Amino acid sequence: MLRTLFVIITIAIIFLIFRSMWRSWQRRIVKGEVIPALPDAPTERGQAMLAIDHATYLGTVTDEHWLDRVAAQGLGGRGPSELVVLSAGLVIERAGAATHFIPKSAINEVALAKGIAGRVYGEDSVVVVSWTWGSTLMHTGLRVVDKDSRLGLVHALTQWGPGGSQTDRQPAKSKPAERSGDIPPTPGGEK
Repeated sequence: MLRTLFVIITIAIIFLIFRSMWRSWQRRIVKGEVIPALPDAPTERGQAMLAIDHATYLGTVTDEHWLDRVAAQGLGGRGPSELVVLSAGLVIERAGAATHFIPKSAINEVALAKGIAGRVYGEDSVVVVSWTWGSTLMHTGLRVVDKDSRLGLVHALTQWGPGGSQTDRQPAKSKPAERSGDIPPTPGGEK
């Protein structure tokens, strides 16, 4: 009898945990509905400035909630991806998920960081692309293990400059751990 009671209590606790997780994900989706529909990747891609076959899409977060991934429009799921930098913008081709496109005119900043959305990998091992879509400032984390490919991606994206203009600016070093809290971030991630 006592064993049956423990089994029932354990099953009830597991059910409540999964229900809470599901409701939390649904709330994230509703919160993300303020983001306008994302653009489709161009069908005519032309010459790629850079292509990286082995990368990991870590997710997209809003500026207000650095640790809370956006769940709407497929932006929340992590997974393997291929990255293609075109003259029109950045294409993120995700395995088993929708392809994302960030127009170069929407990109505000590209920074090297330790991590994003609660995942920490190491000094300057994550490329964080900050971009504005509609009125929402978002940050997309991309993990590229190969250092030369990572630096090539940063260079390809930073040569556009804010809003897609051509420039020779250097990538900023962001400190995501400092971005959560009451201290607003400044360009370059410094306090």
